[in-house]
Amino acid sequence: MKQKRIFSLGTALLMLVSIILTFSSPQSSSASSTTLLTSKEILANEKKQPFDLFQNPILGDGADPWVVKHSDGYYYYTHTTGNNVTIWKSKTLTGIHSGERQVVWRSDPGAPNSGSIWAPEIHFIDGKWYIYYAASVENPDKRMFVLESEGDDPFGPYHYPEGTEDTHGQITDPTNKWAIDGTVLEHNNKLYFVWSGWEGDVNVSQHLYIAPMSNPWTISGERVEISRPELDWETIGFPLINEGPQILKNDKGKTFIIYSASGSWTNDYNLGMLTFDGTDPLNPEAWEKNPTPVFKKNPDLDVYGPGHNGFVKSPDGTEDWIIYHAAKFENAGWTRSVRMQKFTWNADGTPNFGTPVGTETWLRVPSGESEGQFVPSLPGEVYQYEAEDAHVNNVRVHHNTSASQDYKVGNIDFADSFVEFTVNVPAGDYTLVSRYGNGMGEPSSHHVTVNGEANGELWYINLGWENWEDAKMDIQLNDGENTIRLSKGHLYAELDYIQLIPKASKVYKYEAEFAQLHKAETENDSSASNGQKITNMNENGGFARFEIDVKNTGTYEMKIRYANNTGSTSSHKLVMNSNPTKIIEYRNSDSWQYATVDVKLKAGKNTIMLKKHKGSAIIDYFTIEEK
Repeated sequence: MKQKRIFSLGTALLMLVSIILTFSSPQSSSASSTTLLTSKEILANEKKQPFDLFQNPILGDGADPWVVKHSDGYYYYTHTTGNNVTIWKSKTLTGIHSGERQVVWRSDPGAPNSGSIWAPEIHFIDGKWYIYYAASVENPDKRMFVLESEGDDPFGPYHYPEGTEDTHGQITDPTNKWAIDGTVLEHNNKLYFVWSGWEGDVNVSQHLYIAPMSNPWTISGERVEISRPELDWETIGFPLINEGPQILKNDKGKTFIIYSASGSWTNDYNLGMLTFDGTDPLNPEAWEKNPTPVFKKNPDLDVYGPGHNGFVKSPDGTEDWIIYHAAKFENAGWTRSVRMQKFTWNADGTPNFGTPVGTETWLRVPSGESEGQFVPSLPGEVYQYEAEDAHVNNVRVHHNTSASQDYKVGNIDFADSFVEFTVNVPAGDYTLVSRYGNGMGEPSSHHVTVNGEANGELWYINLGWENWEDAKMDIQLNDGENTIRLSKGHLYAELDYIQLIPKASKVYKYEAEFAQLHKAETENDSSASNGQKITNMNENGGFARFEIDVKNTGTYEMKIRYANNTGSTSSHKLVMNSNPTKIIEYRNSDSWQYATVDVKLKAGKNTIMLKKHKGSAIIDYFTIEEK
């Protein structure tokens, strides 16, 4: 049995509560006692909590996501559901999957807009909601349609706009050609419709078109082509595709169209960008195409086919987020999930989407979703065992790039099916974490035995196949060799790996990307813990600042994982609770290294700052251990 001893974020949320209880200041134990506190005390208590984290995907199954933040403080989300339009309502972006959900419209059977309902978008225009969607009775006859709300409730009811009853709300230009992925551009108090369509009547290439609108349901002029697939990265797969146009404006009002290019079924589906540089959106010369994609696959983190996106602000309005779909694994075709991540802006006003993060990368929730101030402390010692390396019976090992090490164990479907791990770790109490996939539509389970004795049942919520999630239970292990067996329980689930986390661990880990950064950047890197690191802390005044909370006053060993390929020794100034204490040196190396220093911490809140001193070093994370 291969055993991997790792520093892992894979159980961060599952462990967060226990970490807070064992490593943070005491908290109120019940809602009733909280009500006795003053408002200042409640706020102070909230600020002592680590901020929240999440992992992609935010919805385990879905394609063509669209979300809008309304003035009522709620997010309204929709994606392709096939034969209807469904809207989700949520106070948070990360909570969309569990938000209130309602089918707001379904066509009459046999109507020209009753089948293959694709990529709905919901827009609030002049006090009404308008839903734009593509539909057809048969797929080759795709056209765009629009619905209008009867009031200002996003959940409807909806009807066909005035004068469109006979055409079932169809919105079209005079050519009436094949059309999908319609959206609305507002420019200088005028409306324009932007969509993807065919030039002729044969499916050889999808182009992007724009046309003027006289109202939210009427195109009032000829269509104008503003993009066609022509560059290498736009022409992978046949038919050739430009689709999914989305409007994005920066804080100066400059307009961009972000669109999807190449075949949506390929690994190379990606995002391109058109920049509007003119006065008339109907002038094709006013739209300049970026020569390279602005968001593309990230094979190092097993991200393929990112595309068909939307844009939205964080709850407090301070951050920009991109929401998109991506393939669940390499060569997955249209087997997709919905993901999101924060993006920034370049100095020239263009968006910087970075690269898509992996599904095992923990991200800070959008600003305004939590009040936490402290960097989450994570278990610093984790033992991981891959399911494909275990002793198995009457199951199947599958190659799958969505799983750790590209393999998973499935078909745990029979009474004698099991996956048995042999482990050799120090005796003690552990948290057993099972990384599972469940697409049964309802909870499933595995029975767990430890050294031949029943240890209960691990229950798995349904998030869809290939959407890996963690379930946990407490176990006790003896000295020497132990066996842990997971066997078929209720319905079916697949297994990626298990982890064992010592409950008595005294080593805690802090990811550098969760620090407050100044003149430094977060960068994706598959070799880094959590798939991210901080870099470009090159300018004077650059720093990474961490707020942590420890239980005891004393001396701690601080171990920093770093990289330095500058050719000479670099260094940071270590500032503890606003007091400069020492210089940490990072020797030149082509691989990850560790720098170790002793630090004195007080019980409760501490601030640790790594400040630019000499040269440049890349920081992955640091651990602290009480001596």
